[in-house]
Amino acid sequence: MTVTRRPATLAERDGAVLRQASADDLPAVDDLTVAGYAAIQASYVAMLGETLYEAVRHQPELTWEERKCAQNRDLFASHPDQVWVLDRDGDVFGYVTFWLFPVQSYGHLDNNAVRVDETGRGWATFMYRRVLAHFRELGLRYAHVDTGLDPAHDAARRAYESVGFDRQVPGVDYWQDLSSE
Repeated sequence: MTVTRRPATLAERDGAVLRQASADDLPAVDDLTVAGYAAIQASYVAMLGETLYEAVRHQPELTWEERKCAQNRDLFASHPDQVWVLDRDGDVFGYVTFWLFPVQSYGHLDNNAVRVDETGRGWATFMYRRVLAHFRELGLRYAHVDTGLDPAHDAARRAYESVGFDRQVPGVDYWQDLSSE
C-alpha cells in the first residue's frame, strides 16, 4: 500500500497552512492561475488590441491559460520545492511560486494567486513574507518581483510594497501598427 504524505507545513495562520505543493495540488493551482490572471490578460488585450495581442503573444499555439499554467507546472517539474500552496483542510485556495538565483544572491517571486473569496484578507502578504523569510534563510541578499503598471496590477503592487519591495524600475512597452499610416 502506498501512502501519500502531504509536504511539511511552512507556516500556519487562521486554520490554513502554507506548504510545498504536491502533484495532487496542480489542478487547483491551474484553476487559481486562470481565475487570478484573467483580468491581467484582459488588460493586455485592451491595451494592445486583440489583433496585436494574438500576433505577438508567446507560444501562439497555446491559449494564455495553457501557457500560464505550464509555467507553474514546468517549475514544479524541475523544482517542486519552489511551488507553495495555501491549504485549509484540503482546500487549496492560494499559491506562490519563486525562483532562486544563488550565484547572484537573489530570489524572484513569480506567479501567485489567491481565490477571489479569500482576497483582501492578507493571504498574499502572508505568502510573500514567508517566501522572503525563506530567501533570507538561504542567505540570499536580494528579492525581486515584476508586475505591471496597469490597473489590473494595482492589488499586486500594494501587496509587494506592503512586504518591503521599495525599489522600482518603471518601464513602458511601446507597440505600433505599421499597417496604418
